[in-house]
Amino acid sequence: MKKTLLILAALLLGLTACAPAAKPALQPLVMGLTYIPNIQFAPFYVAMEKGYFAEAGIELSLTYGNEADLMALVGANKNQFMIASGEQVLLSRSQGLPVVSILPWYKDYPVGVAALKSAGITTAQDLKGKQIGLPGLYGANYIGFEALAAANGLTDADYTLRSIGFTQVEALVTNQVDAVVVYLANEPVQLRAQGYEIDLLKVSDAMQLVSNSLVTNETTRENNPDLARKVALALHKGIMDTAKDPAEAYQISLKYVENLAQADAEVQKAVLAESIKLWQTGEPTDQDPAWQTMQTLLVDLGLITNPTDTKLAWTNEFIP
Repeated sequence: MKKTLLILAALLLGLTACAPAAKPALQPLVMGLTYIPNIQFAPFYVAMEKGYFAEAGIELSLTYGNEADLMALVGANKNQFMIASGEQVLLSRSQGLPVVSILPWYKDYPVGVAALKSAGITTAQDLKGKQIGLPGLYGANYIGFEALAAANGLTDADYTLRSIGFTQVEALVTNQVDAVVVYLANEPVQLRAQGYEIDLLKVSDAMQLVSNSLVTNETTRENNPDLARKVALALHKGIMDTAKDPAEAYQISLKYVENLAQADAEVQKAVLAESIKLWQTGEPTDQDPAWQTMQTLLVDLGLITNPTDTKLAWTNEFIP
């Protein structure tokens, strides 16, 4: 009997020794995204679905909201990461929030001015005397338009800005305004899908500004650089995979974007294709000239009264 028990004990001990070690628990992490769930955030959905964050030991959850509110959370280290525009990084730093851009997502500023071809607005000079609709005097739409105007020698006296909310397509096709400020990957796609011929002025053709990037805070950068590197790598993989296979990325996004399946698939795929054209998928470059240009613009607009060292606003150290 004793011999039998000893044999059983030995077998159990052997089985225990052969059992795989328990996987370490994933670290919960909240990523702040502006706007709402949208096909333009496909790289996150791809990276999550393919397990890139999980491989890095991260259990990622996404939260959507107002950019300034999300930035305040990151600046206070209540959240550690978000996607933010370049102007918001500089505005926040000028107000004492220690935020820093660690992975550029967009290489080109994604804003432009659209007009129906019948309006004959083919250059910035054609905007003189025109009414231009935009969501409001804030955010990337406003900053982008002012950059376009400044680069072409236009002043506030040359045009009239009208706050129309996010109704650019309707306002333009019903002739409420002569032109509208748009995101290059969004409203122009919708207008063309509806059969309208348009002319498009791109801000990036007139002035090089920093755009959307992965942002963290100085505390995370200094005290947990490994985490910052892992998050940047996972997102980078998602960006590259999405750019390589947008059809796959669209299918994955159906799981993460409510009502995407009910939307016009061709339009949404076109939005994704136009977005990819704007992304940074090449080698990292010196970003500081674009950051300096952005800060100069914000100072000229009176939005920044306390300029900061732009070299502290960004780093390439975490780029894969």
